[in-house]
Amino acid sequence: MIDGAMQEQAAFTIRACGPEEAVRLGAIGARLFTQAYGPTHPEPELSAYLARSFAPARLAAELADPGRRALVVESGGQWIGYAYMRDSPEGWPSGVPGRRPVEIVRFYVDAEWHGRGVAQQLMAACEEEARRRGADALWLAVWQEAPRAIAFYRRAGFEVVGTATFEFGDRLDDDFVMARPLAGAADRAW
Repeated sequence: MIDGAMQEQAAFTIRACGPEEAVRLGAIGARLFTQAYGPTHPEPELSAYLARSFAPARLAAELADPGRRALVVESGGQWIGYAYMRDSPEGWPSGVPGRRPVEIVRFYVDAEWHGRGVAQQLMAACEEEARRRGADALWLAVWQEAPRAIAFYRRAGFEVVGTATFEFGDRLDDDFVMARPLAGAADRAW
């Protein structure tokens, strides 16, 4: 367990989430996706996307896979953020460094907790998890029209190494692929 920083009298912890918590993970995943993208990614596709992406049965099966991990941030019994990671699938995007990169598939912190150090601690937990897995780099995809997220990832040491497409129903969004080597990793392919 990783102890979060005390800021503004608010304490939080970060821990791994198991398959038995898939319902709760799906609920926070859907809520935070809607918080971040609801205004720009409207109905009717929003509900369909949430149902597909955050279905508890799907999440439970994925979390049972040792190549995947969800880290949740808790404060006072409430989940206030999470990161969902996986070992990179074969054929990960070109430009991503390393021989064993880990992908951060989702990374969200509730807007009420922005600016309190939660995201920084969650990213540190992602790095710790990636190291535990023997990874030498982290990578993620981020919507090109999400300047706050892009700025955060840049501050965390990520650089744009390519682009990808995010499918949202019939809509196609342009994402940046951002990556960074893990400090001290033996192979740095930058």
